[in-house]
Amino acid sequence: MIHILLMILKVIGVILLVILGLILAAVLLILFVPVRYRADVSFEGKPDGEAAVSWLLHLVRIRVSYHEHADVSGRVLWFKLFDVRLWPPEDEEEQKTKSETEPVFAEFEKTPVLSENDSEIRNTEVSVLTENEQQEIPLETVAETSKAEEKKTAGDDRTAVPAEDDELVVHATELVSGSNESSSPSALPAGALKNSSKENFKEPFEKEERVEKVKNCFGAKIKEKLARLIKKARTLWNRIRELPGKIRKLADGISKKKISLEKTWNSISMFWHDGQNQKAFHLVWKRAKKLVRYVLPKKVQGRIHFGFDDPYDTGQVLTVVSPFYGLYARTLTLEPDFTGTALDGELHFKGRIALWYPLWTAARLFISKDFRRLLRFLRKRDSGTKKA
Repeated sequence: MIHILLMILKVIGVILLVILGLILAAVLLILFVPVRYRADVSFEGKPDGEAAVSWLLHLVRIRVSYHEHADVSGRVLWFKLFDVRLWPPEDEEEQKTKSETEPVFAEFEKTPVLSENDSEIRNTEVSVLTENEQQEIPLETVAETSKAEEKKTAGDDRTAVPAEDDELVVHATELVSGSNESSSPSALPAGALKNSSKENFKEPFEKEERVEKVKNCFGAKIKEKLARLIKKARTLWNRIRELPGKIRKLADGISKKKISLEKTWNSISMFWHDGQNQKAFHLVWKRAKKLVRYVLPKKVQGRIHFGFDDPYDTGQVLTVVSPFYGLYARTLTLEPDFTGTALDGELHFKGRIALWYPLWTAARLFISKDFRRLLRFLRKRDSGTKKA
């Protein structure tokens, strides 16, 4: 019985050790197996590129590519997790294709399709037209006949003028002579002369009334302008009286702001010049530089071919970039073109990031007493500002 219990405990212990070993192996893989990244970018009239992130001998891989459209895909082992188009979406492409094909189909639909009956009807119409054309009369004969008919009608009208036209002409001349006589001054009646004399008598009084109205309007306008000037003068005087008080208020506000700025500046300078804070800042700066160097790509290779219309501009660009030649000499080659405009190139870089290094930098920071003190001070300050 005891032997059986010991065997069960032994099996359970082995299983637990295996589980712990698997967990430890997974943790070590996550910490120390780096995530590798790679990118290849080129530009020759159109941008084109591809980037990939992989882990554990490409067992886990995420790929981003841009070849006229951006795609993202992910794989684990041989299984595809996702394959998505980022830009442009598939819906937009379908709409573009529809918009391009719709006018073609519309024009095709507008073209009429003739049936057998329509074609027979058109053939009969054409045959009828040809027969009528054969029976048509020449145009010259038609024109001569129309002119002859017009002449006949004109002659008939002249002969058909009645004898009463002479009487109408005489009557019209009498009316004209009578109107001329009535327009003479001797023909005016006496009432009309009286009305004209009354109107001539009223004209000077109307002129005097108009002059008085003009004078009254001019005086009213002058009064209004004087009232406006008086109001403006009063408002200006009130502003001049209030000006010293405003200047005092402005001076008080400036002095208060100056005092508050001096206090903040003194607190910042004390915080900055503190010895423990200086140690914490130095440690953060040192760790951050190392982390950035670790994250940046290890291999970078690129080529840039550029040029402008004016060779002087190309030379100016080279003069600006040349002081930094020591930084990019091993990784980047510049190819200036003094013959014309040009812009193309390519860039390739690789790198890797392991999780243990960022965790190690964070642990190094939190071990430091000065850094922990700095964090406590910043937390207190944030809580104080929130309460205020």
